[in-house]
Amino acid sequence: MKNNPFLPFWLLSLSVVFGLTLPILIQEGMFQDAMLYSSVSHNLSIGYGTFWFPQYSTLNVFGLPSFHEHPPLAFGIQSLFYRLLGDSMYVERFYTFLMIVTSVVLINQIWRAAYRDNPAMKRMGWLAVAMWMIIPICFWSYHHNMQENTMGIFLLGAVLLGLKAMRAARYRYWLLGLSGFSVFLATMCKGIPGFFPVTLPFCYWLATGKINWKEGIRYSAVVALVPVCTYAILLQFPESRDSLSTYFYQRVLNRIDALPTAQYQLQILWRLFTELLSPIALTLLLTGIARVRKMPVDFPERRQTALFFFLVGLAGSAPLALTMCQRGWYLVPSLPYFAIALASLAAPAVVGPVARFDTKSLKYRLLLVVSGLALVFVLVYTALQKGKINRYPDIIPDIYEIGKVVPRFSTLTVPAEMYDQYDFILQGYLVRYFNISISPYKEYEYYLKEKKLDIPVPQQYRKVDIPTTKYELYRREPDIAH
Repeated sequence: MKNNPFLPFWLLSLSVVFGLTLPILIQEGMFQDAMLYSSVSHNLSIGYGTFWFPQYSTLNVFGLPSFHEHPPLAFGIQSLFYRLLGDSMYVERFYTFLMIVTSVVLINQIWRAAYRDNPAMKRMGWLAVAMWMIIPICFWSYHHNMQENTMGIFLLGAVLLGLKAMRAARYRYWLLGLSGFSVFLATMCKGIPGFFPVTLPFCYWLATGKINWKEGIRYSAVVALVPVCTYAILLQFPESRDSLSTYFYQRVLNRIDALPTAQYQLQILWRLFTELLSPIALTLLLTGIARVRKMPVDFPERRQTALFFFLVGLAGSAPLALTMCQRGWYLVPSLPYFAIALASLAAPAVVGPVARFDTKSLKYRLLLVVSGLALVFVLVYTALQKGKINRYPDIIPDIYEIGKVVPRFSTLTVPAEMYDQYDFILQGYLVRYFNISISPYKEYEYYLKEKKLDIPVPQQYRKVDIPTTKYELYRREPDIAH
């Protein structure tokens, strides 16, 4: 470690990664979709639903008898964490933290594979990691238990294996096959967007010319063949066939443009540009300083590598413009490759001075102490955030009060004005912590309404005295005629 001039920069990079994620991640409250995914995974862990037919609530979503908003792999994986670690809210936090750490490791491994023949550049993976995490929608996604976090792991694995295959003298087709299987696992987390690494060999030909176009097409076909064949096998079994068919026909085809969120077709690409402004600015700053100081910042490998990863990132993001259902976090799985591309452009301006750092100098020791203290500060600050509420502070305390009264696996009646099948805030928290569903279609034992909602409560219900802020809970009295 004394002879590693890159260590302080790795500590600073990890301080950025953890500083932008952990202080929020450890707090109570997550984005509504994240609570939905946590709820489905937790239900699966306690035997409510099966892998192919998971369950969310009494009514589920889209009028289906089981939950098919996404394929089931991410839910299945996370359910194992609940089985091993219990019901605490920190289980999904730990799971997301593990996704962060695994992503850091894989991004660094991809970087090392890209620069395997350049010893100094090979050790600059910390710059790509930092550029990845300073993208706003990226660290936002890791504040929450988003599906993209899990899918991204398999995509990183697919790209790493595909890149190794392109540069391998032996076992190329085995590596391509493993890359294809990682693509399959990614698609089993969130469907069609997970297919984009099949284009990697073709991108490699375009960017480097180290293989010909026929090889690019052939290798891409090999990668694609593995998930296609795997799905063909799964479709031979009734349970997996029914599950995947429901997802594809009921969710993908019926709803691909049913809930448009974009104002124009290319809006997602503008969003991509705005999200990348931070690493772009850092790249321009570093290369600008290097040019002012007349430092060598260019070599052919850097341009080819940057173009290659830019094309891979574009393959993962540009197809999102094909539909009008576009959300910023859909970009998250493609962001590591843009970060690696930009770091490839910026790294030559930094690698020389860093590699020549005298590890016995006072300047190095001071930098090592400062970077170490930065990481310690982030971890201490994170610990101090435990117990705080980051999102929905008016809802979460009420959820706990309701859960003290209403039995688990109950269904609450709510007014029609309070029920939206795509609003996962109230029901998401009730399901995740107490397995309590809501429904406006039937009168159950308990009735819940917002205090500010000016509608009459059915006369057979009497108010339950609990210290809530936003909601009022009522219970049907058995001696009152129904």
